Amino acid sequence: MVWLLSLWALYFILHSLLAAEPVKHWFQSVSGISKQAYRIVYNLFNLFGLLGLLWFHIRFVCPPFYESATTVIVAGAVLTLAGLAIMIQSAREYELSSFLGLSKETYMPLQIRGLHKYMRHPLYSGTLLFFTGICIAFPFYKNWYLLILMIVYLFIGMWLEEKKLIHVFGDEYKDYMRRVKRLIPGIL
Repeated sequence: MVWLLSLWALYFILHSLLAAEPVKHWFQSVSGISKQAYRIVYNLFNLFGLLGLLWFHIRFVCPPFYESATTVIVAGAVLTLAGLAIMIQSAREYELSSFLGLSKETYMPLQIRGLHKYMRHPLYSGTLLFFTGICIAFPFYKNWYLLILMIVYLFIGMWLEEKKLIHVFGDEYKDYMRRVKRLIPGIL
């Protein structure tokens, strides 16, 4: 299981590293590709890396943490669907074609509408809720260990993202941080 979790950790590290502005600029200067092309390559790397890891993860045989009853599986499915709904709604609040690299990146004002009125990182909230539901419904050790790794990664990712957002939006973002919690409205 160590190698599986190591692959996930490597994927998370590369995901953040390749999104960092200095790495993007370096890669663009060395390769000569545009920002838009880099975004497409970055997203393809993430997609195929994620699909490959999911394939290995699903095939990896591992004992369950506990035996789940039908009611527990249903509860996990409800959480998974709620997380998915939050992720989809959160994605709708962004200019997806620009995010994916399919159109030229434009300046986007600070996003404080929709779910962002209630939490600063609704996509992360949805992701954690989604995967927590998976862990409850399919309580294999590998899933719970991955959830722990994912929580650590997302908190580091939030910290890095917020540093960048403070740099871009300054006091406007700092004020937003004081008013709105990160993941759970009014709590966390």
